[in-house]
Amino acid sequence: MTGNAAQTWAASAGVALVGAAWGIYWLPLRQLQALGIGGEWATAGIFIACLPVALPLAFLARREIRAHLRLLIWLGLANGAAFSLYSNAYAHTSVFNVIFLFYLSPVWSVLIARFWQGERVGAARMGCVALGLAGLVAMLSADGGWPIPRNLGDWMALTCGLVWAVTAIAIRRNEHIGVAANAVAFFLGGLGPALLLALLSGATHVPDRLAVAAGWPWLVGIAWLGWIPAQLLLFWGVKRISPVRTGILLMTELISGALTAAWLSGDPFGWPQVVGGAMIVLAGIGDMATSRDGSGPAPIPAPIAPES
Repeated sequence: MTGNAAQTWAASAGVALVGAAWGIYWLPLRQLQALGIGGEWATAGIFIACLPVALPLAFLARREIRAHLRLLIWLGLANGAAFSLYSNAYAHTSVFNVIFLFYLSPVWSVLIARFWQGERVGAARMGCVALGLAGLVAMLSADGGWPIPRNLGDWMALTCGLVWAVTAIAIRRNEHIGVAANAVAFFLGGLGPALLLALLSGATHVPDRLAVAAGWPWLVGIAWLGWIPAQLLLFWGVKRISPVRTGILLMTELISGALTAAWLSGDPFGWPQVVGGAMIVLAGIGDMATSRDGSGPAPIPAPIAPES
């Protein structure tokens, strides 16, 4: 195996590993919830635990941050809002719904390109949109009711996919901004939306002193053993493989998330979810395969774009 081939294989394996790891992200969140730190406060706590990394990065990237301050503020707030909604949705709906409703983001990207940006979209990509929306209907009408989100978590998952689709387009248009500046924007910009959602959850959900003492090791562990290494591995990997391959490999999140949810979560899980989820997956793969440049924004829940 040549050096380039080995590097491509390692990068592909790393990206797939990151996706699979995000698929089991719900497990430590459920543990924190059991300890008395609910979804919104857990997400805010993880952002706080990332500050020891964000602040030194801010110093290292200070010139670039100063040059693109306004843009980075908006990107950071949008990234943080999308990820906070994604993370918090796990506390309010099934794992299966969170993952697959979020992965409708390629569908929203196509619709934004067609109706907001005025781009020409081929029949094949519009067919993928129709397939994804049909999968959404199948998932949300599982109990025979109207195919609309049934709870706060469903709305959060659906909204975060839409927000991320818009944000991903903006990030791709500003690929000249480096990894460190994007990372600082996410960690610092995301803390605001995370804290706001936590405060909006109500005083009755504020974790008490004992819950914080029991949950703080989990918060630090998720931040330092999960979020940060996953970002670094993802940055390294996506620069060495194509965007289409990246998007497909990251769908290991769907596999690990669905399997662990069916096995461990106790959440509702039946044929409507399976069929609807499969349709959404096929729509995402089809969009990546038929996009005009083969590089449509991949639905990455870790929302920091790699350096160009």
